[in-house]
This record gives sequence, structure tokens and C-alpha cells, in this order.
Amino acid sequence: MLGFIGTGAITEAIITGLYKCGNYQEKILISERSRDRSAKLHDLFPSVEIVTDNQSIVDRCDDIVIAVLPDQAQTVLSSLQFRSQHRVVSVVAGIKLDVLSALIKPATQVCRAIPMPPIEFGLGPVPICPRDERAEALFNRVGTAVAVDNEAQFTALATGSSVMAAFFELVASLARWLEQRNVPAKEASLYATNVIHSLACLTIKSDASTLQTMSEQCLTVGGLNEQVLLGCKDAGWIEIMQKELDRIMTRLEKS
Repeated sequence: MLGFIGTGAITEAIITGLYKCGNYQEKILISERSRDRSAKLHDLFPSVEIVTDNQSIVDRCDDIVIAVLPDQAQTVLSSLQFRSQHRVVSVVAGIKLDVLSALIKPATQVCRAIPMPPIEFGLGPVPICPRDERAEALFNRVGTAVAVDNEAQFTALATGSSVMAAFFELVASLARWLEQRNVPAKEASLYATNVIHSLACLTIKSDASTLQTMSEQCLTVGGLNEQVLLGCKDAGWIEIMQKELDRIMTRLEKS
């Protein structure tokens, strides 16, 4: 059975994705905190059972997802008694594998994961470290598991999630530009979101090598796409993005 210690927004997104998009039919145990969110999940999905005692979740489940706040993790985990056969997945930011391993003894099967909000709709990557077939199978139900071998690679993937706000602003700025040219807001938004969605779908269908050449393939000399791309490069937009990613990865490595 699957159990969640911590019932925040990510727990809600995972469970919603499992039941709505992942064809998940088994019972899930969740901790009572937060009460409003746990009650909401139980109302939406009768297979969700609210448990008031975290140790009861550990006692009844073989697979445990730790989803508490980072500053609560050590206190919560040190108060629990795990079994050697437990499989533990931590979605807690900043708590490394060696710390987790010490806190869940005698259990030895532990991995970290970074589910992102779109998993509620069965979309998006879920970095996992180290590779774990059971965790990958779980998260492939709600998105695309991206498993790596070590925490340096995992931190790089975690860094990649920091592009979300910039992405949303890119889409919104296109819609704003259209509105400024007298395109009604509804149609501007519809166009901007759909053009980005359709382009993203093309990238998903590409392999690693094709992805690196897609921008070149849609260019013609003196064409419109070439003008915008060269303008962005001349302004240093791509280099700025990569430098900020370097700075964020340094922050994460120090945390």
C-alpha cells in the first residue's frame, strides 16, 4: 500500500494525477495535515484514507512518500520506526540521500524525486535519484520519470525546474504583445498558449540529437524566425539564462 507523510500541494497533485490520469485504483493513506486538503482529497477520491498518526501510515504501508516541509523533515522522520522492507521516496527539497538513509534505518531503499505541479494532469518530468523501478513506475503514471544515477545529476535536473516562471512570462508576454496590437485578450491568450503548446509537443517527439537542431531547421535566411532568434542571441538572452542556471545550481549544491 502507498502512504504519504505530509499532505501539501505536491501530495495533492500526485494523488489527483494518479486517480484521474494514472488509472490508479488502490487505496492510498495520507496524513491528516493539512486538514482541509486531506478532507478534500478524501471527498474527491473515496480510496484515500485519512490517518491521524504518521506511524500508523508507516506500519500499514510498504511504500512511503515523504512530503513534509524541509525544516520539518528530520523531526518527523526521526520520530518514525521504519522496517527493512520499506521503500521510501522523498519529495522534500534539499534533504540529501545520506541524511535520508540515516533517518529511515533499517530501511535501505530510498530515492529522491521532484514532482512538478502539472503532474496533476498527467504531465511533466519527475526527476528521480537513484534509479528505482518501483518509483519510476509510480511517477510514470502521472508524468515522465527521468531517473539519474547520482545527486549531482539530480541537482542539475532540479535546477532545470527554475525555468517555470520565465516560461510563463514568455507566453504571457506574447499574449500582451498581441493585445497591444488590438487582438482581443481572449484570442491573444488562446493563440499564445496554443502556439507554445504545439511547439512543445514537437520537442517531446524529438530525440536528443534532433532537439539540438530544431531551431536551425525552422530558419530561412532573412526569415522571420531567424530575425527573432538572432535578436535574442545578440541580446545575450540564451547566455543569461544559462548563467542564471549555473548560479541556481550552485545555490542548490550549498543547501
